[in-house]
Amino acid sequence: MALYGGVALAAAVGAYGYHIRSVDVAEAKAKVQAQETIIATIEKRQADREQQFKDEISKLLAMKSTPATTPTQIIERIPQYFPQLQPTLQPQLNPQTGQIDTTKPAQLVFDAPQAKILNDTLVDCKVCQVERDKLKLDLADQKSVTAERTKEVETWKTAAKGGSIWKRSGRVLKWGIIFFGIGYAVAKH
Repeated sequence: MALYGGVALAAAVGAYGYHIRSVDVAEAKAKVQAQETIIATIEKRQADREQQFKDEISKLLAMKSTPATTPTQIIERIPQYFPQLQPTLQPQLNPQTGQIDTTKPAQLVFDAPQAKILNDTLVDCKVCQVERDKLKLDLADQKSVTAERTKEVETWKTAAKGGSIWKRSGRVLKWGIIFFGIGYAVAKH
C-alpha cells in the first residue's frame, strides 16, 4: 500500500511540475509574441528611415562637383545647401587701370557674416566626421557586448531550466529511484 502511495505521490509531483512548466511555457510564448510585434514595428521604422536616408544621400551625391562643373554652377548650388549664404563671383580688377581684368578668372566672394557661417558649417562637418568614426567603433563594441549578453542569457536559461535535457533526465531518474527505493522499503516492512 505504501509503495502505491509513494508511486502516486511521485506521479502527482511530476504532473504538478509538468503543469507548472506548461504554464511557464505558455506565458513565455505570449511574451515572445508581444515582443515580436514590437520588434517588427521597430524594424519597419528602421527600414523606412534607411530608405529615406539613402534617397537623401543619392540626391546630395548627385550634386557633387565633377571636372566639367564650372565655378558658376558651384556657386549657384551653395544656397541650396545653405540658404543664408549668397556668394557672388566678382571679377578681378587690374590694379593699374581700375578696369575689369579679363585675363584673370573671377573670384568667389563672401561678406564677413557669410564667411563666418561657412567656416562654422565646415567645422561642424568635421565634427560630424569625427563623431561618425567614433560611433562606428562604439557600434562594433556594442555588437560584441550584445553577443556576450546573448550567451549569458542562454546560460541563465539553461540554468533556470535545471540544466540540459540530459542533466534534468538524470535528476528525474535519480529521484525516481530514490522514491521507488523508499516505497519498496516501506512495502517490505
